[in-house]
Amino acid sequence: MKVDKKFLRRVVKVLINKIPKEEEVLIKVSDDLNLIQTLFRKNKDFRNLLMHPAISFEEKKKVIENLAKEVNLHEKVIEAIEYIVKNNKANVLKYIADEFSFEIEKFFATVKGEIITAFPIDEEIVNKIKEKIEAKLGKKVEFETKQDKSIIGGIIVKAGSYILDSSIKTYLQKLEQKLAGF
Repeated sequence: MKVDKKFLRRVVKVLINKIPKEEEVLIKVSDDLNLIQTLFRKNKDFRNLLMHPAISFEEKKKVIENLAKEVNLHEKVIEAIEYIVKNNKANVLKYIADEFSFEIEKFFATVKGEIITAFPIDEEIVNKIKEKIEAKLGKKVEFETKQDKSIIGGIIVKAGSYILDSSIKTYLQKLEQKLAGF
């Protein structure tokens, strides 16, 4: 079944407009949506129940309310899920957390990024990289640091669509391509 992306974006934008723009609330809503998205993707029974046309909305609503009590879902998340299910568009739950994160990043003009190195780097270097990338992009960047020994050395910085790859692995691959071209 095809996902109605327009419907998904509209639901997420309404949800964002209904919740306070406080970090604590945004984190709670994001966590709740991640839980629902994961549950929808991995639990076949939950997915089938919400999408089955022969099951009444009232029965689906009871399941949603029981789940909400069990895991303490934010009230606006419950409203959004019920609205989605009532409109027979439950398949959008497969992408709801991703879309919410994307819209929040746009709203706050922040970008998620990652810094990949072969070895651990200290916080001072991360902050210097962050300053440079934020100045270049004109947006706030939230970096996650990762280690990947396969890059041998150097660094890979990703922030939104910006990618800086100065790893030894990439350098060697490019060198190999040049030598193979002879």
